[in-house]
Amino acid sequence: MQEVWIRNRADGVTELSPKLAPLDVGDRWLIISTVVMSAAGFFMAGVMPAPILATVVLSCVAGEVVLGAKAIVLAFLRPLAEVHDVPRFDRRRAR
Repeated sequence: MQEVWIRNRADGVTELSPKLAPLDVGDRWLIISTVVMSAAGFFMAGVMPAPILATVVLSCVAGEVVLGAKAIVLAFLRPLAEVHDVPRFDRRRAR
């Protein structure tokens, strides 16, 4: 069993969800800046046309906007809940 979060919502529903989280903001910006710099390098080398460079940059910006909008929507739609952190099952039990 993997590590999970247990959310006890105010409406009586208990949610079990895996600890899968998107990258941290700093890591996302590092990846985005690397992709944009690489695409700009390919553009300056003449390998990548300008419309493709614009598409790459706009898709990076759109991804950040979508993640921000998702966070706002989830903040309004999900009721507050008590979250319990369940540790990973330890197979090495004392015998």
